[in-house]
Amino acid sequence: MNADLAYFAALQENLTALATAERPSIERAARAVADSVAAGGVVHYFGSGHSQLVALEPLMRAGGLAPVDVIADPALSPVAPRRAGAAERVGGYAAAILRTADIRAGEVVVVISNSGINAVPVEFALGARESGATVVAVTSRAHSLAAGSRHSGGLRLLDVADIVIDTHGSPGDTVVPLGDLAVGALSTVLGAALVNALTCRAAQLLAEHHGQRPPLIVSQNTDADAERRNNALLERFGDRCPRG
Repeated sequence: MNADLAYFAALQENLTALATAERPSIERAARAVADSVAAGGVVHYFGSGHSQLVALEPLMRAGGLAPVDVIADPALSPVAPRRAGAAERVGGYAAAILRTADIRAGEVVVVISNSGINAVPVEFALGARESGATVVAVTSRAHSLAAGSRHSGGLRLLDVADIVIDTHGSPGDTVVPLGDLAVGALSTVLGAALVNALTCRAAQLLAEHHGQRPPLIVSQNTDADAERRNNALLERFGDRCPRG
């Protein structure tokens, strides 16, 4: 089989696993998000390295929730992957990030880390829970358990989150064998799909369970009025979700 087709096949298999095996966890997370947003809360997303790309996915996304706060630390940016890889292993660094984050009790914090073994995502999740937030981990259980924890207490992200959503990704992330190598990472694609699926279910619950019109962003490239409507919606959350 051609490598591109093998990649698509692996992606479809993983997406099916997400939609079936992780259904209970996704439902719990969506209900937590809907409950928080219905009460006026904000959904926070955090990731480091390539996981930061997943954290950025719901920000001002067409079809996404307006009350979204992405905690994107520059030192953890995938634009500088070697620096990010070093920074995410530093114990105590998460505390500095948390000091400038506005995470409140009853809100939801989604922490994305494919391996879930580095100090920063683990300590960030612990700090968010101390703030009274519900922590949702997006991680690969297989990858995490195949690698040693770099947290000082030997913890992994899946050990400290309130809700764990397993991407069912493989150890090492790549899925297509190529001789003695492997190619084709899945974690970013799976994470982005999961974030959007979570948003879909949370928005549905806001409408059907809470009786609220979901505060959803629409594409500003659809009609002349779209940007005005988005701006009016975002103004409601401007003090909590600055857009720059």
